[in-house]
Amino acid sequence: MVPSYLATGGCGIPTRNTLQGLTALCATGVPLGPDHQPGHQSILTLLGQNSLTVAETAAYLDIPVGVCKVLASELIDDGQLRSDGSSKERGGQASKELLERVISGLHALKD
Repeated sequence: MVPSYLATGGCGIPTRNTLQGLTALCATGVPLGPDHQPGHQSILTLLGQNSLTVAETAAYLDIPVGVCKVLASELIDDGQLRSDGSSKERGGQASKELLERVISGLHALKD
């Protein structure tokens, strides 16, 4: 188990305050740079051509959601990820489609 502060390279605060647990993350195809951590690679490998929420990504990688937010924020800043569907960006309301995807992902974790 890697301590959270090591997984984020010592950074404890995400650069974006719009990332929420239900924010969907999508890989853009931009390759990682040499300064990225193994946690960044894990997120991109997991997402591949799929889209997952921040909470789902954290659960699949077995890392705290806060760590996932920090890593995802850095990847968004560097162009490797795109974020869609933040409930904060929609005035606090998550779409029905997004909630159904989250429920489906949680059911998949259970199996």
